[in-house]
Amino acid sequence: MAATPPPPLPDAPDRPEGGTATQVASRVSSQSYGAGEPTEGGAWRLGAVLVALVALGIANIWLLIVVLAIVVMITLHELGHYLMAKRAGMKVTEFFLGFGPKIWSTRRGETEYGLKAIPAGAYVKIPGMVNLDEVAPEDEGRTYRQKPFWDRIGVAVAGSAMHFLLALVLIYVALVVIGQPAGSMTSDVGARPAVLAEVIDGAGAADAGLRVGDEVVGIDGTTITSASELSEAIRSRRGETVPVTFVRDGETITRDVDLRRYTYEGEASCGMGIVMESLGEERVGPVAGLVETPKQFADIVWISAKGLGSFFSPDGIGNFASQVGSARDDASTRKDDAQAEEADPCAPGAVSSGGSSQGEDRILSIYGLVRIGSDVGGVDPGALIGLFAVINIFIGMFNLVPLLPFDGGHVAIAVYERIQEKRLHYGERRYFTDVSRLLPLTYGVVVVLAMLFVTSLYLDIVNPIGG
Repeated sequence: MAATPPPPLPDAPDRPEGGTATQVASRVSSQSYGAGEPTEGGAWRLGAVLVALVALGIANIWLLIVVLAIVVMITLHELGHYLMAKRAGMKVTEFFLGFGPKIWSTRRGETEYGLKAIPAGAYVKIPGMVNLDEVAPEDEGRTYRQKPFWDRIGVAVAGSAMHFLLALVLIYVALVVIGQPAGSMTSDVGARPAVLAEVIDGAGAADAGLRVGDEVVGIDGTTITSASELSEAIRSRRGETVPVTFVRDGETITRDVDLRRYTYEGEASCGMGIVMESLGEERVGPVAGLVETPKQFADIVWISAKGLGSFFSPDGIGNFASQVGSARDDASTRKDDAQAEEADPCAPGAVSSGGSSQGEDRILSIYGLVRIGSDVGGVDPGALIGLFAVINIFIGMFNLVPLLPFDGGHVAIAVYERIQEKRLHYGERRYFTDVSRLLPLTYGVVVVLAMLFVTSLYLDIVNPIGG
């Protein structure tokens, strides 16, 4: 990144400014729509938004809860940037939720606060995020670019820091107040032993004499070490009669079990006719939670990092592209398989093959997140706490990618400038990166993000996770 120190007021045409938004749209627009102008009819439009939210809550309260949770999460991200900018003496001209045309706004002091029409994120506008921004002479001293290194770093990382702090609070609540399987948010529930918690009357397991407390250790010659392995073995052998090996009171027993159709809680299914023991939800103590929370946080960060690496690998991108290309066919196949299973749960084609990689190497859109979150809330409200902890960690990490227009891009520029100042012995003088040289790369990143936004939304509408 070659650069030269600019004059106090950079002589540059209007170019994309490096605002501190959670979404890319705030950084590729050098002028905000209608900035500083009064919002005609804003009260009516704001009222319409509130009415829509009330209607949403009446239709599905969990949809409303998830939407509001996302709004709070996005607002806290921008509040982090806002507070750090104010603390550093920077001028903040706008704080908006959403992008595009204004719905409503109000001005308090030098900052305009409001709501815009496209609910794809939020932004805080701070003049002089890069050396290309044109700024009035009287405001130059309060721009981002004129502030010391640590002030600029603080503003850039504040959004992600808010996500991480929120995640730590949510993890603590999940562990201490809600309780988690085996007292951990990262427990592999499928790795638990295949111990029977219930044997369904009239099913093959009951006829073969299996009882509650038996541990299945083998099926049809295949060794079983976990509940997930047993479930997979049963799915692949539905409709057959197979030898099942289990341990009871220290004795190993093998009996033939008919993996046939049965009814459980009014639903037809096919298999052994068992319910396996689950990992009980355990709470940790308030003091132990202070120790466990950062450990769980670090584990989720590592899992998220691996997930990002997997998605952006050649195989991950190829898999995602394949899912997009076959989305309609996969959805149709899953629908046909669901109909076949309803007609005969033991039919060979009843196990869905469509979308077998659903959820793997896939990023959720906001629509998909709202949909899954509302489903989770309706089944297990406490699970929403853990879900949003994971989401906050993921977004916080994603925003620190060291490329513009991400917050991490501004961190990278600040660090590069600091290194150059030391290397060139600038003393108290500032070194300014020539951001115009980065614009082609930045526009490339914007195009990639736009494609991800559109394709992930398409997938979540056409072939949603969970059907």
